[in-house]
Amino acid sequence: MTYESNCTLPNELLAQIANEGLGCLPELIRTIINTAMQVERQQHLGVGPYERSAERQAHANGDKPKPVTTRVG
Repeated sequence: MTYESNCTLPNELLAQIANEGLGCLPELIRTIINTAMQVERQQHLGVGPYERSAERQAHANGDKPKPVTTRVG
């Protein structure tokens, strides 16, 4: 049986985990949550950042930092 890598994490994140161990989890979770929220926002608007389109569904006025507390930081 041949091993097939099906990991979709960027190599930078994998290297950070390998170097720092689980101590980097809070930063990784922050990155993942922020990316997921940006994708959700783009899907809702119907366009990417700084794009204009006739299919645009709404408008957004930027964002601001919002603290979220999890069990890991």
